[in-house]
Amino acid sequence: MRRQGPLTTRHVIVAVLVMVVINAQLTWWIVFILRLNRTILGFERERLLAAARTEAARVETELFAARAALEAAVLMGDEPGRSAVPAPFVGWRTAFTFDSCPSTHVSESGVVELSVEAGLRCVTGVIGGEWGRSVLSVGALLEVIATGEDGPPGTALTEPYGGLTIRPRLEAWEAMLGDYRQRIVMLVSEGAFFAILLLVLIGLLWRSFRREVELERQHRNFLSAVTHELKSPLASMRLALETVIAGRASPEAGKIFIGNALEDVERLQDLVEKVLEATRFGEGWTEIHREDTDLSRLVEDSIEAFRRRALAANALLKADISPDIHAEVDAEAIAIMISNLLENAVKYGDDPVTVEVDLSMDGNRAVLEVGDNGAGISEEDVGLIFGRFYRGGDEMTRTTRGTGLGLYLVQQIVEAHRGKVGVASTGPAGTIFRVTVPGFEV
Repeated sequence: MRRQGPLTTRHVIVAVLVMVVINAQLTWWIVFILRLNRTILGFERERLLAAARTEAARVETELFAARAALEAAVLMGDEPGRSAVPAPFVGWRTAFTFDSCPSTHVSESGVVELSVEAGLRCVTGVIGGEWGRSVLSVGALLEVIATGEDGPPGTALTEPYGGLTIRPRLEAWEAMLGDYRQRIVMLVSEGAFFAILLLVLIGLLWRSFRREVELERQHRNFLSAVTHELKSPLASMRLALETVIAGRASPEAGKIFIGNALEDVERLQDLVEKVLEATRFGEGWTEIHREDTDLSRLVEDSIEAFRRRALAANALLKADISPDIHAEVDAEAIAIMISNLLENAVKYGDDPVTVEVDLSMDGNRAVLEVGDNGAGISEEDVGLIFGRFYRGGDEMTRTTRGTGLGLYLVQQIVEAHRGKVGVASTGPAGTIFRVTVPGFEV
């Protein structure tokens, strides 16, 4: 058992280091994925902008051919209203202007118009029809707009087509940004979940380690207590028997020595029974042999059985037992529970020791209270006294006999009967333990 402490400590240190490394690796992975996600967004946007540049070059090429046809018609003397519309335009018109003609224009309906100067006139060709639709068809993710409109960045056509810009559609641009944010949220959520999981695991591991350390301490205290409980009566028995056998005691004194030896035998027997009870009724105990039991009579019989030990300790037992309280319980286990509560009250009561036992009904629950007139239980020990091997203080300096198993057995037996046990009150006037078990009736 002594080797378990260092081994457990090393295991905890190694486990914590492993978790720290895993956490660092997880953090690096999250940072890497966030950067990669940002890079992916940049690549997607650049791909869309590259497609806009490609489409802009194609549109410029086709508009250049159309503009060349319009300029050729003007040079040939063709005029709107007098000559046929030059291909590939679907219509053309002329207007006088003292300023320069707008080279390219996009109407609100999306129709593209090309203009050329002819003296003081501005000849405008309207692009439409199947050819116009094919020229302006830049895909589902791109659009042709007038230069200067707000929105995603795009590629403006060169002069004389600078009035047109090809850019990604706002929906596609926002969709990429939305996917980027969604991936970040998902990644951060997963990273936070694993980080919290690691912290919880570290916390549980640290809690288990502390429990193991506390159990080790309590186990050492238990071994010290058992050693003391064994050595003292054995030494007393040996001294008494050697005195009687050697004939150094008168017959009356010999009877006293033999009586003391019998008391020491009972003390050893109680210790052995306590350890056996801890083994039988410890954690995981489920073998409850239920039978119809008169709890009132059982409590009275337990008090009477304990009365001789109470008299030996100069303790006064007071009882207030409600009659005819019945339920199907494990009578042997309940008797052990009552005996342990009485023994605990006598052990920690102040001289002259007074123990009060009260049994009553609260609805369908039986309520058993055992109180003493001791100095009370410290606040830090109230939540620990039902632990296995636990005893307040240090075993080497404690004067009260015990193994730290009594209240542990009480709790195990009560919980096996679906009941509850706790400290009802504690203080300088004494401590009252309250046990409530359901399923009883008068």
